[in-house]
Amino acid sequence: MHPDALKNLRTWFTKNAAKLPWRLTDLNALRDPYAVWISETMLQQTQVTTVHDYFLRWMERFPNVQTLAKASEAEVFKYWQGLGYYSRARNVLKAAQIIASLGKFPDTRKELEALPGIGAYTAGAILSLAYHKREAILDGNLVRIFSRFYKIGFLPTDKPSAKSKGKSCAEIYWNYARQVADSSKAYMHNEALMELGRTICKVKNPLCEKCPLSKFCKARLENCAESFPPAKKHIQQEWHGTVLVIESADKKILGVTEGCKFLKGQLALPHFESPKSATAGLTAEAERFVNADTIRSICNCGRFRHSITIHKIECEVQHIVLTTAAKTTPAGLAATWIPKAKALETFANSFSLKALKLVKKSSSPCK
Repeated sequence: MHPDALKNLRTWFTKNAAKLPWRLTDLNALRDPYAVWISETMLQQTQVTTVHDYFLRWMERFPNVQTLAKASEAEVFKYWQGLGYYSRARNVLKAAQIIASLGKFPDTRKELEALPGIGAYTAGAILSLAYHKREAILDGNLVRIFSRFYKIGFLPTDKPSAKSKGKSCAEIYWNYARQVADSSKAYMHNEALMELGRTICKVKNPLCEKCPLSKFCKARLENCAESFPPAKKHIQQEWHGTVLVIESADKKILGVTEGCKFLKGQLALPHFESPKSATAGLTAEAERFVNADTIRSICNCGRFRHSITIHKIECEVQHIVLTTAAKTTPAGLAATWIPKAKALETFANSFSLKALKLVKKSSSPCK
């Protein structure tokens, strides 16, 4: 990228940098690597406006890596609830435990990328923003900017082709990122480009007339910015299922940690795939979680829609009330009983919470 373009970028960022809880007032100051790590992990697949409050709550409860390392997975999930992609939270906890055992936060790419959940982008962000090292980053914002700036007609995830002259598509983008980072101001270039992509060089309706790079951007000069980068092919899978809210006679809700289609290892309500024309009564699949002889009533409470990664989900919700107390769990099932009064704060995924809330507000008569 041309030196004048980078100079314009720095000037623009200094004047327009948004106030964010993970960003210091002094844009040239070194940052806490822990705070950088948490914020950048939360920002993956999530909007800045959403992360804002989550980050503040997280840092209040887990102000440093030592505090986080001592937390339980259930509590970490509770503070992550609503951000989705719970594997990120699980990896954050595992990495925190490793870092705490090391006694210091890693400061090399090799060490960082060896930790669970930390890839090339996150490692680069930590090294650049926290340590001011000349390390490159490449996220969706930078991909979009580079594609428009240089008129690159392919994505980093594409296979080598005539468009990339047989070269690795990812490596071409990373080379541009390294050029930007080859400076004592790498930390500012990296963050400024992320900010530019979020506020100016947007996916739709980019504000090219306000862009500090407009005089150098090939797509802008040819008036075709919105044509770059090329559209990514999205593969979405539909899934229909049934969620069971099983309530014991002593007011407890059954939660399971196995057989979860989308929530591996998490505490969730029992659920299973079912056709849209599924019977309203107790199905054979449901009998895995409940003994038909112990059922007092079954309420069909309606349905909800949900999305997890590539899955477009629609679920029916059944509220099953038992005649028996929560003394044991179904045979061969990794499950636990949660007091009904604490269910909404215990289940840390919005999938289960949607079902619980639907039951709570449902006025459907029980059978």
